[in-house]
Amino acid sequence: MIVARASGSCKTDGARNAVLVAQSATAGTVADYNLVASQVPYSWAGTTYPDPAAFHAATGQGGHDILNTGEDGLGPVEGSPTVDSADPTAPGVLPTDIDGRPTADDPGVPNTGKNGGYLDRGAYETHDGLRQTWMHVDQTWAPVGTKVEVQAVSDSNWPTAMSYHVDFGDGTPPVVTQQGTGAHGLATHAYSRAGDYVIKVTAVNAVGQKATTEKPVKVTAAGPLTAAFSAGPVLPAPDDKTTRVPPLTMSLDPSASATPWPVDRTEVDFGDGSQKSLAGLATATHTYSRPGDYKAAVTVVDVKGTRSTTTRSVHVDYARAGYVAVTPFRLKDTRVHGGTLQGGSPASIGMPAPLHASGMASGGMSAAVINVTLTNVTQDAYVNVSSAYDDRPATSNLNARAGATVSNTVTVPVGEIGNVWFYLNAGRADVIVDFVGYYQPNSGQRFSPVAPTRLADTRTAGGPVAGGTTRTVKVAGVGGIPADVRAVAVNLTSTEATQNSFVVAYPDPANRPEPASNLNPEPGKAKSNQAIVPVGPDGTITLYNHAGSAQLIVDAVGYYGKDGKALYTPVVPGRLADTRTTGKVAAGGTTTVAGVPAGAVGAVLNLTATESTGAGFLTAYGFGSARPEASSLQTLPGLTVPNHVTTPVTDGRISVYNGQWGGPTHVIADLLGYFTQG
Repeated sequence: MIVARASGSCKTDGARNAVLVAQSATAGTVADYNLVASQVPYSWAGTTYPDPAAFHAATGQGGHDILNTGEDGLGPVEGSPTVDSADPTAPGVLPTDIDGRPTADDPGVPNTGKNGGYLDRGAYETHDGLRQTWMHVDQTWAPVGTKVEVQAVSDSNWPTAMSYHVDFGDGTPPVVTQQGTGAHGLATHAYSRAGDYVIKVTAVNAVGQKATTEKPVKVTAAGPLTAAFSAGPVLPAPDDKTTRVPPLTMSLDPSASATPWPVDRTEVDFGDGSQKSLAGLATATHTYSRPGDYKAAVTVVDVKGTRSTTTRSVHVDYARAGYVAVTPFRLKDTRVHGGTLQGGSPASIGMPAPLHASGMASGGMSAAVINVTLTNVTQDAYVNVSSAYDDRPATSNLNARAGATVSNTVTVPVGEIGNVWFYLNAGRADVIVDFVGYYQPNSGQRFSPVAPTRLADTRTAGGPVAGGTTRTVKVAGVGGIPADVRAVAVNLTSTEATQNSFVVAYPDPANRPEPASNLNPEPGKAKSNQAIVPVGPDGTITLYNHAGSAQLIVDAVGYYGKDGKALYTPVVPGRLADTRTTGKVAAGGTTTVAGVPAGAVGAVLNLTATESTGAGFLTAYGFGSARPEASSLQTLPGLTVPNHVTTPVTDGRISVYNGQWGGPTHVIADLLGYFTQG
């Protein structure tokens, strides 16, 4: 085989021959299976021939030559005469082409080479272009014993020459199948054991080139469709302040169901009137409005139309949470922003979202700690603060006479969208809400209760705090509070006030939050309110009195820090005690409040004194422990006085002492939450 081609870059004038054999060289020379391109292709023994036909007629040579006047249509392209038409027996034939690819037989082209050979003429050998392979599995999820069919295809240009090695991944030998003239290679297999397997298909062309693909399959135990599910709380990730995770959110996971065939959908009835349908075998999440036990049902429907339902009781409760202290900031003031509370009409106030200007709030809070102040009250009324619009607990948080200004700290669970509802029972009133901190599962600090301990009393040290001035109180390392405390829970009391004012407790004396308040002193009244205050870098808190002068008393009731012992569980507020049904507590007498959940080491109460006959005080402390020389609430004759109280608990019980010079009073104790160790 002799191949020659005229070059456009040749500088020699005149015609050139593609095949030129001198007279002296003709003996023993064979010229055939050539691809020639020339104006005068042949010169043989001094005679020229214009084409292969004339050359062959005169010499017997070139009977299989191809004359082509250009390069179009030549080489490894469809319809090229060079494909499978060379002489594979010619001396010097190489085993591969210029790119190193071996000889390949194009099944779509007749083998016109010598002796039926399929070597291509020229420098390039035509190949099938195999790069990828795919498979379709008819049963990617089926029970043991089901015939699984794999259809394999590839991007080969010569599909009839393809073979597919199908490894079903269970240790059995691969199934080898030929595509032939069909649309795909076909392999079948029945698994004998349940499990998760990976089917691997290796496509192999005629010259041994390969392409692979894999697909997982699930083989299940044979048997009936049987629904099952587990239930658990959905909690924020540790210290995650951005993801919105409402309290009382539960997940119902049906993955334990026995599902021989693929699941088409999962239908869930959460037991509170809410339903959900999800594609496939999927976990459903739902936020309940209240804690409790709910009868939930999960129905699994497979692709065969078979249904299976299971029902079980799901216990929903608030998760234990740590406390995150913030520098107080004003969240709402209806005197400025509108929205005055109207008797009988609940009003919603949203708790801070993660992008609040304070930069301190979280999307995963379960309960908020807020200071609520009522003012411009048009008639005697009370306010209930809760997470529900209409399913309100039968308790109250503030009680106000017409024209009065009253405040109280409130720890309240937040609703599904992060809001809190305020219900005024009568008249109208403006409400002022200062955000103090929040509880969140997997975040914040643990709490340790302490027997109420007096940290400061300006009546005996320092004198009254004048209007516009501050007083610093050391808290770290005092009264059982550790040196590295993060926040302290204190009961603030004002007395001997010379005019109406407000008091703010905060950590940094150089950065007073404004506006904000914790206590509203009034002339002629001793008033109390609990505050949770972040501790400043020097281990102190600062008290600011706005106007007039007032004596201030600070009693510690617990602290939050790295060595804190207990986490907080909010509850739907519930009444633990009401002496209006049993009789007043005498001056100097003590009543026992029972019903705090087992294992609690501390409790958060809304403690109320009502129908008091004299000015005095109440002290709450752990049952059976020594009564501390501190107060939790100041009683006033003829007034109903509530206060947020945090107190130690012993065996589920709390003692409440009525000061001996205050006169008989009724005591009401509502549980807001409790602390447990572990």
